[in-house]
Amino acid sequence: MNKSLLLTQFLLFNILFGDVYSDRFLVYIENSIQDFQIHDSTARTNLEELNLYLDKINAKEIFRWLPNARPTDRDGDIYLNRYFVIYLASINTDIYDLAKRAIQLDCIQSSETMPVIKPTYIPNDPLWNVQYGLPLIQADLAYDLWDVDGGEIPGQMDNGEIVVAVVDDALDWDHPDLVENLWQNLGEDADGDGVVIVQSGSTWIFDPDDEDGIDNDEDGYEDNFIGWDVQTNDNDPTYPDPNYSHGTNVAGCVSASTNNNTSIASVGWSVKIMAFRCSNNPDYITTGYEGILAAAQMGANVINCSWGSFGGGNQSVINAAYNNYGSIIVASSGNGGDDGNTNFDLHYPSGLDNVISVSAIGPNDNFSCWATAGETVDFCAPGENIRTTSVGGGTVNMW
Repeated sequence: MNKSLLLTQFLLFNILFGDVYSDRFLVYIENSIQDFQIHDSTARTNLEELNLYLDKINAKEIFRWLPNARPTDRDGDIYLNRYFVIYLASINTDIYDLAKRAIQLDCIQSSETMPVIKPTYIPNDPLWNVQYGLPLIQADLAYDLWDVDGGEIPGQMDNGEIVVAVVDDALDWDHPDLVENLWQNLGEDADGDGVVIVQSGSTWIFDPDDEDGIDNDEDGYEDNFIGWDVQTNDNDPTYPDPNYSHGTNVAGCVSASTNNNTSIASVGWSVKIMAFRCSNNPDYITTGYEGILAAAQMGANVINCSWGSFGGGNQSVINAAYNNYGSIIVASSGNGGDDGNTNFDLHYPSGLDNVISVSAIGPNDNFSCWATAGETVDFCAPGENIRTTSVGGGTVNMW
């Protein structure tokens, strides 16, 4: 391989992937060298060119990277037993340059720094181990993009919060694993204290000092502190009775408070939940499209619709939410046919333009053939035996 190309690849790799060991790097001995040896007594080799370089950089030793690699363990013409670690006597702050210079040796085919490999971040929520879906979608790898131990919080950005509207039957919004991630509309914070919900004893209530009956933020809704009850046109999207549980189940998947030593974790970690009640019957979502428009008008970044039908939908509402307000609409592809088998018919709103359609898989990426499929499905996500929040403050296995 051309060594200038190797240098380019080396530099690109190290630009993209930092956090490497500063006292070691990895080299590959050219295949043309048939009898490469390391002398244990001197920690040097039978190659004078390489020994001079090891002395120059104050290398403590060189040793085989994969001691159990067999001569037959290879990737094309790359043999795993020809990788060696050069270990320095002390930390070198310019480890990238040392590794780059090693490529110039005739006996070295390639050289690279060695990343410091850490375990993915596992939150302290006690039910993490039963939430197969989060590792399946590599949420734990995503958490590593933030320095959690250093105080960074996944889901938070310097330029504002991410708000996901859960347009559903209702929401148990003061659930102990949801309330901390509840969206608070500070445009309606009449007293200016930075909150619109407060604790009263052991319960959460709307801040009485903010309840003025005025549309302070001029979004068309008075005192819409956390969302809206589209069904009865008031500002409290809570559940009328425990049968209205679906929205609470969905909200836990979206953004149950994570790493708080309480019940479950979520993919959203700290993403804010905008709550909507869009039902007068827990078996149906009766005002779903009205909820989509309301969520868009209130500024939701993402609008989640875990519902739908095969009877048609309203593309104009979707287009207005997407084009006029910039909301991303995500919808369930559907629960298959009435016989419990896969259905390929067009499902709404998931089959409409400007909607991300999500079908369901189970453990081990298994598709159990009950969910709706078809050409409008964009991707699948875990949707079977999901542990999530339930009405009344607990958790439940759903779907």
